[in-house]
Amino acid sequence: MRFLPKFVLLLLVLASLAGCSGARLAYNNADTLVRWTADDYFALEGPQEEGFKARLARFHAWHRSEELPRYSALMTSAGDRLTDGLTARELVWVWDSVKARYRHMVAHAAPELAAVLATLRPAQFDRLEQKFAESGAEYAKKHLKGGEAEQRERRDKRNLELMREWFGDLTDEQEAQLATSSAKLPLLYALRLENRQRRQGEFVALLKAYRSPAELEPRLKHWLTDWEEGASPEYRRLSELHRELYIQMLLELDRGLTPAQRVHAVTRLYEYAEVFKALAEQSKLARSGS
Repeated sequence: MRFLPKFVLLLLVLASLAGCSGARLAYNNADTLVRWTADDYFALEGPQEEGFKARLARFHAWHRSEELPRYSALMTSAGDRLTDGLTARELVWVWDSVKARYRHMVAHAAPELAAVLATLRPAQFDRLEQKFAESGAEYAKKHLKGGEAEQRERRDKRNLELMREWFGDLTDEQEAQLATSSAKLPLLYALRLENRQRRQGEFVALLKAYRSPAELEPRLKHWLTDWEEGASPEYRRLSELHRELYIQMLLELDRGLTPAQRVHAVTRLYEYAEVFKALAEQSKLARSGS
């Protein structure tokens, strides 16, 4: 399933890839994007579409009022920690904190999703499988084009661009260090596609096997949160290695940051904390005005 992960990205990650105004716009229009994506994947009809729209609006309102203040606090805490330099434990804390918020969101969303997904018809399953096949082909075209050297070059370039976005201009020495560190990361694209296709097959089978919301909800929640269950040992091993090496890459960069670069990143985190806080305040204003 793709529309819920898209919503998660809009809420937690998109802010790091756009300006603050872009983050506000993305969040305020997240429900519209999710509805479009859900319709694209399932071709929801009549009562299905209306039910999904109402449930998504309710979920979005809950998320705005209850979760965004927690995201704001998370960004503030991350900025505080970055101020005097990072440790491996702090980076793990960031990862674990994001996972915790995701799991909490899934727990709240699962009943709403199950109520809609349990109404899907065979033709909608066929459409979902077709869309999964198309998205897999798009993924392969984007990430598996060329040989291993070309794939690594694109991956390393994206890592460099991301670090520039967060820390500003880098010195030649820092860029060389990043290139060396990034080159050590295992290449996971083929394994990720394989794992993604496996999980998509599990999802379709889940929807076909459990046709009532009560049966589907706990299984849907499990599927959405236990990402590594059923993954190949090789994928698990290399994913963990990738995480360890990525943390090491960030720590090496952190040790060489100039004061201006550190201020650049800390300021950005604090700005996003304010964005999330302001977005949450909109729900209070809406309630007081109603």
